[in-house]
Amino acid sequence: MEKTIWKRATTPSFWQGYFRWYEQWMAHSHYHDGIVKTITSMARPTWRILDIGAGNGVLSRPLAQMGCEVTALEPSSAMKHLLRHEAATDQCHGMYIDGRRWEAVCCEAFRGYDLILACNSLHLTQIGFAAALAKVFATQPKRIVVVTEFFSSEIKIPARSGNYYMAYARIEQLGSSFAYHSQDEALEHWSANTGCRPDTWEKAEIKSKLVRRGDHLWMADSALVGLFCWKAFQ
Repeated sequence: MEKTIWKRATTPSFWQGYFRWYEQWMAHSHYHDGIVKTITSMARPTWRILDIGAGNGVLSRPLAQMGCEVTALEPSSAMKHLLRHEAATDQCHGMYIDGRRWEAVCCEAFRGYDLILACNSLHLTQIGFAAALAKVFATQPKRIVVVTEFFSSEIKIPARSGNYYMAYARIEQLGSSFAYHSQDEALEHWSANTGCRPDTWEKAEIKSKLVRRGDHLWMADSALVGLFCWKAFQ
């Protein structure tokens, strides 16, 4: 997703209108493939897992399918609807959807989890990335996995925190391109990102960046993404 939306995306109401673009991006993107492979290879059946900002369940669903007990924390009603639909399609069992925001829950409510994970969601909390991550550590799971794009100086990753040490880290450039069916759709998406209509020069720039591949017009994009795993000292 484009970086221009991050500050506007910190409220669930934003996703009421934006979820259609998220769904379209997910339908044509391989952004999460390596992330899903890493996390599912790490997890074990019967683990209790909390997914903060679960979205459409791109991580929650494969974990539930492999036998984990997953709590998907997703405050946007539009995204919850998409999550329920895709979970039903995948015949996921062992997944519970919690509609609260991460900053609104108490740590004690999620004690004893085997894994707490957050994929591009902690910076979307109203308390910000650093405070949201500190709250994850304070919840005291056995393991923590955070996936984040490096687009802001706010994104700082500690090697150690309290009783936790970093057991695994990977940083890579991932493709985040977007597919459209028409130029008008690309302009509409730009408006959804920015909250305003493009002017004449902006329209020309957007159209100049679109490349036809098959049945779609593609807007090339990529992101520097880090995946970090912490474990608690025994």
